[in-house]
Amino acid sequence: MTVAAGADLADTVAQVVLVGGAVMLLLGLAAAGTVWYLVRRIRRSRRLRRGVERSRLTVRSVTGDDVARRLARMRLELQRSIDATERAIGSAQAQRAPVGGMPSIAASLVRTGHQLDGELRLAEAEPDLELRRMWLSWLEDQVTEHHRLCADLRRSVLDATMAAGPDPYLARTGDHLMLEAQALEAWGTSYRARRAA
Repeated sequence: MTVAAGADLADTVAQVVLVGGAVMLLLGLAAAGTVWYLVRRIRRSRRLRRGVERSRLTVRSVTGDDVARRLARMRLELQRSIDATERAIGSAQAQRAPVGGMPSIAASLVRTGHQLDGELRLAEAEPDLELRRMWLSWLEDQVTEHHRLCADLRRSVLDATMAAGPDPYLARTGDHLMLEAQALEAWGTSYRARRAA
């Protein structure tokens, strides 16, 4: 092997390593960028965060000391009540039921629920067991009252929705289905008459 052939081989290997390294670097940067983007989206996802938080609360509601379990259960109950209230108002508004000022009352209840949840978080983080018991007894009545008010609001929304009558979309869909069934029946009759002739 001559010196020129060896130099050409070394030059070729260097070029392959350089191009391969550049390609690997670009693929690595693309993968890192994709992972960064996905992690960022997941961290900002409200639904995912609520699901993770609800899972943590569910675990805490069955483990730990009695006070921690009760605080976790109160937080779960509070979240369920808030979610149900928001769903009830959203459903009534989607059906165009006469809800009046109930959406603003629901928003106030949701804000109050979030404040209570913050106080429950503080109580959970309290290291002194006796102080946590005091927090628990103080917050228990407030969470119960909040739950009652949310249930009353949902009951009122349901009454307003039921008073508005059946869902107009459902009635329209039923009318459309009846019209299509009649058209299909008429078409079938005329089609059979043509085949018989």
